[in-house]
Amino acid sequence: MHLAGINMRLLGLTGLTLILTASLSYANTITITQTGVGSGEIGSTSFTDAAFTITEIGDTSDVTPFVEGEFFIDTSASITISGVGTLDFTSATSTFVNNDLDEVGFGRPFRDLYEGPHNAAFATWNMLSSIGPISGKAELLQWKLFPVETSGGVLAFNRGLSDTEFTATVSPVPEPRTLPLLGIGLAGTMIFTTRRKRLPSRG
Repeated sequence: MHLAGINMRLLGLTGLTLILTASLSYANTITITQTGVGSGEIGSTSFTDAAFTITEIGDTSDVTPFVEGEFFIDTSASITISGVGTLDFTSATSTFVNNDLDEVGFGRPFRDLYEGPHNAAFATWNMLSSIGPISGKAELLQWKLFPVETSGGVLAFNRGLSDTEFTATVSPVPEPRTLPLLGIGLAGTMIFTTRRKRLPSRG
């Protein structure tokens, strides 16, 4: 067997291995929804006892442990407020689980904005699997300590308790499934081309 042929086969297999490895290590998407009722203002518009739903999207590869649990920085987050509309958060936001306190929450990095509910199921949840819906009480906290910017202006809730429902859904990202097929095709083409070049000539 010619050295060139060996090199081409190794190149094809190496490329296939790298592509397969990349596809297997690709992270999953986690989507959080949390409901509540609160009063406050968005820009110069105030609202009272308005139902709201916060939606947060993250990447499970970004889940980071801290002393009492785990958290991740949201890749995107939005809030729909009854009578106001849907607003995208432009300030950085995060989601956390405190395993010691059996609690989840939403906030600015290291600044809790909506804390709760409490539930024993959160004691072992590591943010890598789906959970909920789980209902309970949550508390609106530090919205006025630092400006929380949205696509509609600064959003500030008044402090207070609210009934809430928390749901986390983890779903695989579909795109990487095509990568192994692409890798096999490329590797096969390299090997077939190398073999064809070694066929003896006729005539």
